[in-house]
Amino acid sequence: MQEKNYDFKIKWFEYLGYTPHDGQLSLHYPSKPDARFHVMVCGRRFGKTWASAMEATYMASQPNKRIWVVGMSYKKARLIFREIWQRMVIGHSEDIVRSSEKDMYIKFKWGTTVEGMSADNPDSLVGEGLDLLVIDEVAKMNKKIWDMYLSPTVAGRKGRVIFITTPEGRNWIYDLYKLGESDEEWESHTAPSWVNQHEFPLGLEDPAILERKRNMSKELFGQEFGAEFSVFQGKVWDFDRELDSGDFPYDPNLPTYCSIDFGYRMPAVIFAQTEWIGDIEHIRVFDSILHKENIKTEDLIKMIKIKGYPITSYYGDPAGSSVQGQSGAGDMEIFRRSGVRILCMRDRLSRNITSSVSYARGFFSSADGTRRVHVDKKCTDVIQDFEEYRYPETEDGKPIKEEPIKDGYHDHGCDAFRYLITNRFPMKNKEMKRIQR
Repeated sequence: MQEKNYDFKIKWFEYLGYTPHDGQLSLHYPSKPDARFHVMVCGRRFGKTWASAMEATYMASQPNKRIWVVGMSYKKARLIFREIWQRMVIGHSEDIVRSSEKDMYIKFKWGTTVEGMSADNPDSLVGEGLDLLVIDEVAKMNKKIWDMYLSPTVAGRKGRVIFITTPEGRNWIYDLYKLGESDEEWESHTAPSWVNQHEFPLGLEDPAILERKRNMSKELFGQEFGAEFSVFQGKVWDFDRELDSGDFPYDPNLPTYCSIDFGYRMPAVIFAQTEWIGDIEHIRVFDSILHKENIKTEDLIKMIKIKGYPITSYYGDPAGSSVQGQSGAGDMEIFRRSGVRILCMRDRLSRNITSSVSYARGFFSSADGTRRVHVDKKCTDVIQDFEEYRYPETEDGKPIKEEPIKDGYHDHGCDAFRYLITNRFPMKNKEMKRIQR
């Protein structure tokens, strides 16, 4: 029976003009043909949207099936639904009873329905039994979305579930992934980005992969492109004073930046310059204001200005715009009144602590070993902060969460440095552009 189904699936994919790459084959032709739950952990640009959409079209070609594709939002769900729509609705009006691209709904004349749903509206995730449930980027979802809302939808009809995602540390998806090792109803696979030869013809040596490897930390590259369940633990920054500190004084020929963490009771200021070495831009930290308590914002401004550096740009935390009780103005506004305009990235990615810390880690040591952060040996406070900035750990060495410890002392200088990185080297500019298969 299974071989017959595979024969039909092969012909169906040929009919659609779809040729799965090697990494996608494990989803379409699993080693456990009777497994109901498939956990597919993939790197970015693997082609998971395409593969899951093609699997959904195969199920939709059969009579009396109910199919949901679920994304983090309606916008994300639409990415998969659109692929199904283009291949089974456009040019096939004779097969359709009712359809709406806007509402993400298709009903075929053979009784099968396909719907696009959103996890950010969990109350809508209630329905009759499903034959196929595709959950995209499931690692970003709350576990209760699966436990409380989605798992009941496949219980009655013993439906199949495809969890397809890029990993997010060792969260609850890691637990589901491990079920594939011991439970016959579960099958699990990991696949790095570079197995997609359509997008990365040279595999691991593809220029796009090498660029990301050069500019991301080993752990983050392993997670985002290697599909590894990376664990961020121990030291946050891979800073080595023997390698990364030395004679890096202020150079009047280089652009100068001032990055500020307003902090609570203990502000932090980092002065840095950037310098091109070959085709890579490096960061030189040459001065700071750290570990000084109870400094008023007005006094901090004076301490910065008295340094006398010609600042190209000032960077800071968006939280600095919050109003203070005593002055009736936020820190940024107080700086503005003194003639200092502080820039800050306000997009969600840059403001996310876990994402921005992981991004900044790649400047200390990228996946290919490039070290871009250099600190003048006189900046002992900066060196101390960089060395003591740590992730929390439990007794077995696993992190409690993926955010560094906020000890109220070493974290402020590291936050100021993080604002320098996310503003001077915006995260959005470093995202890999989508390329159609």
